[in-house]
Amino acid sequence: MPLNKSKPREKQIQAEEKDYVAEPDFSPLPLPIEEFVELPDFPRCALGKHLNIGGSTGVLVQIVNQSIKIKTTEGTVQSFNTIRVRRLYGRPLSQETLRQGMSDTLGTEKAIPEQPATPAPRREALPPMDFNREPKPVSLFAARSDFPKCVFGELLEIGGYIGIVVEIIKRSLKVRSQDGAMRSYNEDALRKLYGNPSAVLPRAQT
Repeated sequence: MPLNKSKPREKQIQAEEKDYVAEPDFSPLPLPIEEFVELPDFPRCALGKHLNIGGSTGVLVQIVNQSIKIKTTEGTVQSFNTIRVRRLYGRPLSQETLRQGMSDTLGTEKAIPEQPATPAPRREALPPMDFNREPKPVSLFAARSDFPKCVFGELLEIGGYIGIVVEIIKRSLKVRSQDGAMRSYNEDALRKLYGNPSAVLPRAQT
């Protein structure tokens, strides 16, 4: 009689082992990425969560090596390197961790000279993006000595364009509208055009 060979069992993939989310849920309010980067199981602990990463909001739908994929409500997908996300939004990383992240990202090991550990600059956490408020004209702030820092998180009206200042990089302001559009404005141009009564609309940088 032929022997009944038992069919090999297929490995059952548990939900927590998956590296992707087929159907993202955008209904919860976005959570700041700072709540997850310090957890030992990051980024898996953030999989499927509606996140806010420096003003960019979306659901973490996939994890690929050292990269996380964030899907927005508009359907676009943004990629973020987990080592860079930890460095920007968490505590300073060790040289060994940085070397490992660079190796996984580039595919080759590159030596990083040992340097005295210095705290990584912490990016200011963006307040909840609230569009249900009265926008303020940028002319109220452009002449101030603490501009543009004073407008971080503010809902501004800049020559007809309305959005929240979600990021300030060097001398550039990133302003996000309610529909997800993003524009960049130069600090010096805003000071020149809106720091006096004769203000006109500056062109957004592309």
